[in-house]
Amino acid sequence: MRRCAFAWITMVLASAALLCLAACSGGTAPPPGQPPTSGGDSQPITRDMASAAPPPGAATDQAASPAPQVLPPVVYVSASGERLTAVFDNAARTVRVTLPGGREVTLPQAVSGSGARYSDGKETFWEHHGDGTYSVGDKVVFEGKALDAE
Repeated sequence: MRRCAFAWITMVLASAALLCLAACSGGTAPPPGQPPTSGGDSQPITRDMASAAPPPGAATDQAASPAPQVLPPVVYVSASGERLTAVFDNAARTVRVTLPGGREVTLPQAVSGSGARYSDGKETFWEHHGDGTYSVGDKVVFEGKALDAE
């Protein structure tokens, strides 16, 4: 009799634990053919993209206010005081960079293991955690930190 009661209690507890795990699993997958609502490899999220998002819990109307396609300019300042400006365009998947000398370059998005990388194969702009690096070939020509939005 005790073995039967022990087995029954063990089975009830195991079932309860499985139900709790299922409830905490984070929801369901999107229907077939639907893209995931977050994550994926559609676009890297830069510091600027995160700051353009509404605060958690804010009421949003997806149809009335789509995500900005062209983000506000970001200014990066080097240790010597030089400035580089980057404008990220989510729709075109490009960045327009204005170098310290005034020259403008538009670069397409490239594969990046971390951060947001844009490159035409010769010139590269890489943004990672608020740091911007501009390179021509293997030579770094600018390194700086993003100015915080006021």
